[in-house]
Amino acid sequence: MVVTLAIKNKFSIIFSEETSCDYILADNLIAEKWFAKIKHLKNIPIDPIESKLENLSNLQEIYEDFCKENQIEIKQFENIKDQSVLNELHKLYEDNHDKLSRINSKILYKFHHAIHSAEEGGADRKNITVAWGTKEGLLAEQFNCNPYYAEELKQNNIYLRWAELGKTPLKYWQNNEPSNQARINELCKPHTTLRAQFNICLKDFKPKTFDQNFVEWFAQYKDAWLKHHKIANWDGIDEYSAVLLAHTDHKINLSGKTFVKIVI
Repeated sequence: MVVTLAIKNKFSIIFSEETSCDYILADNLIAEKWFAKIKHLKNIPIDPIESKLENLSNLQEIYEDFCKENQIEIKQFENIKDQSVLNELHKLYEDNHDKLSRINSKILYKFHHAIHSAEEGGADRKNITVAWGTKEGLLAEQFNCNPYYAEELKQNNIYLRWAELGKTPLKYWQNNEPSNQARINELCKPHTTLRAQFNICLKDFKPKTFDQNFVEWFAQYKDAWLKHHKIANWDGIDEYSAVLLAHTDHKINLSGKTFVKIVI
């Protein structure tokens, strides 16, 4: 019986340049749920936008394409990558998500990822992202993921990707979003959507302590926000970490590699 379970919970991921890693599924409920989704998706091509394989650097062009394809008036911005403008564009995405996700999802999600790419400002890649976008269909489910978050992230291990229509509290504050409870409750999100998409961590990482300025700002809104989302706490692990899905003994450097397929 032990041997059967070990085989059942083993799989491999093939990367570019004929690189591969063998994995063992993590021992937690979310990993089991995730693996069941992966079995349905393993032969379906991943989404290049959601998997961060497309060039999203020209936000102005992507914004204009988004507006033209959806009959939205194009506004002129002095600097489209100014954070206040990015916040405005993100609100435009939110306002149109429910309607356009049913009829024109490709440009919608390309626009969304281009906004966040501009916010990251060319930061070094921390993960290999694997996602199927709308091809997941009905596999997404509501589940409180934060209690399962790992205390630290390890190189080459697989972790659940945060998948909310919003921002984490720290990102919200860093992006200078409005300091009012209603908007915080609306846009700040804990991890409550369990999707098949995942990240492969490229280097070890330990969650950091919060900036004291953020702690003081969030203290005004935290209790009401926790109550609104029916969660008990929000700390550095909730903000920076993720749920461990599978672990590997491979220590090969995967930087520069791309996902090819998963073999179960």
